Amino acid sequence: MRMIWNAQKIFHINTRMPTDLHPIKVVDGLKDLSKKLVIVNGDDPLSRQAQENATLLFNIHLRSTLCSRRMIEEFRLSGEAYDWLLGEIESKFNQAIAHPGEMVGALAAQSLGEPATQMTLNTFHYAGVSAKNVTLGVPRLKELINISKKPKTPSLTVFLLGQSARDAERAKDILCRLEHTTLRKVTANTAIYYDPNPQNTVVSEDQEWVNIYYEMPDFDVTRISPWLLRVELDRKHMTDRKLTMEQIAEKINAGFGDDLNCIFNDDNAEKLVLRIRIMNSEENKMQE
Repeated sequence: MRMIWNAQKIFHINTRMPTDLHPIKVVDGLKDLSKKLVIVNGDDPLSRQAQENATLLFNIHLRSTLCSRRMIEEFRLSGEAYDWLLGEIESKFNQAIAHPGEMVGALAAQSLGEPATQMTLNTFHYAGVSAKNVTLGVPRLKELINISKKPKTPSLTVFLLGQSARDAERAKDILCRLEHTTLRKVTANTAIYYDPNPQNTVVSEDQEWVNIYYEMPDFDVTRISPWLLRVELDRKHMTDRKLTMEQIAEKINAGFGDDLNCIFNDDNAEKLVLRIRIMNSEENKMQE
């Protein structure tokens, strides 16, 4: 592609203007170029097969990139520019042919090691920059080569359209909907209490709002477990992700159904608290 762009610049190709390049010239030029790209000389069957194997993928790439439709409709190359492009491809190809016995393994290692070293050097320039806080250098190269399913610092760049692209608040809403959030990310503290009488809870700071729930309960109070899991949520993280206590309680109830009883206080309370208890089955209730 870079050689095509160079041809467009050198010959001042205007992509909005028609071209004088004929499709037959494109096809014939590709055929002639393919015959000139020789790696294994000889007319015996083994040499011909080796030559075909060595140039097969390159010829496929040539035919897909330099097809007549793309040359005429997309790149709009002139006949002169097309001839220059074919000559450049032939010249670059001949320069790239390795000599028999060449240590290609060492060359490949150098070719990979040099840019990897530069990547490592660039990493230090971004130290402490949150926008660039991604895995770079050799560790990132290892992730790419190993096709790691769990990259260390996954990131996503999203380009918004319409009104959201100009409104920071709407963009923040989209971010909150896209980002995967677990209960762990918004939890500040957890504790387990033995609290056999919910209407007279051992956690005195919860007593007031817990009494409101148990004045008119919508569940069988006798089934609840005496063990209480009290989860205190982080208000800052909740606000950043635009979450409410009701949303979190709904997700917990949706996941566990009638096996758990989850109650919560108001979003404007000083501390955001979830109180979770296991709901005993009828058999366990009889045993107790």
